[in-house]
Order: sequence, then structure tokens, then C-alpha cells
Amino acid sequence: MRVVSGRWRGRRLLAPRGEELRPTTDRVKEAIFSILGTRVAGAEVADLCCGAGGLGIEALSRGAARVTFVDLAAPALGAAQANLERCGALADTWVLQGEDAAGWLRRRGREPFSRPFLLLADPPYDSDLAAELLAVLRAWPAAARLDAAVLEFRSGLPLEPPAEARWRWRVRRYGLSSLAILEA
Repeated sequence: MRVVSGRWRGRRLLAPRGEELRPTTDRVKEAIFSILGTRVAGAEVADLCCGAGGLGIEALSRGAARVTFVDLAAPALGAAQANLERCGALADTWVLQGEDAAGWLRRRGREPFSRPFLLLADPPYDSDLAAELLAVLRAWPAAARLDAAVLEFRSGLPLEPPAEARWRWRVRRYGLSSLAILEA
């Protein structure tokens, strides 16, 4: 695992030992940040099911103002913290949350955002969490400002696109991984 672009480009990231992690590949990571483009700079970002923090660290490397790393696994959060420190990320630009991703997303949808908000999620492929996160996003009130969400999931998993007119929905496939992109 490494940082693909930005101020920490090429920096190698650590993964927790003994954990069953499936880090986002460099190709998929490049695709995610190409899709988000200039929206990352200055944005508030959430990295759900963050694992070792690769997506959130990539966002910080590319100029995100603040990233919240959410994961239930303490070893994953420990690896994310070690990687943030290894990159020299300023302490006021990130926060770790040991919490269920869907629960965090439900709670966060009730709070207003002070700046553009981007959501990145890479839930375990062998769970129903991708569909659950999408259902939570569908229920978010229109007043909850979400600029874009990118959800990585196992290719072939049938995800229902949101019917609400406020969302633009696309799916892109990259081998075993696919990305669901929701844009306001």
C-alpha cells in the first residue's frame, strides 16, 4: 500500500498484522480521486471501514481539510494512526472513530456540514454493509449536504440506484472491484 499522489506521493503505508484486509488497489484509488477531482481540496472527508486509512490519507495528501477515519476494528485504527503519523499529518486534520460505519453515517446525517463533504467507503466484500450504507444515504435529509460519495464493492453485487432526483448515480467496474458514485 502506498500514497498515489499529492504531498505524500510514494509514501508506503503499513497494514495491521493478522488482519484480513483488502486494501484498495492503486488503480481503483486513482479512479476514485480522478472522479472526485478538485472537490477534495478543502473538503471534509469520511473514510468509512477505513482499514489502515489508505483512502483517507490519500485525501489528506491531496488537500482535504479534515478526515474522519471510521472502523470497528481497533488494530485497523491503530494502523491508520501509525500511517497518519508516518506521513506527518497534523493532529487537527484527522480523527479516529471506533464505531460501526452505518451507525456513524446515520448519526452524521443529522448534523450540518460547515464545508463540502465527501464520503469514501470500502466495506468488507463478504458483508451486506455496502447495501446498508447506500440505504442510509438514501434516507439522509436533503438538508444534509453531501457533495459526493464513492462506495467500493465487489463487482457483481446488485446495488439499487437511488430513485431520488437529487442524486446522480454511476457505477464503474475495475476487475473484482466496482465503484458506486453518488453525486449531489
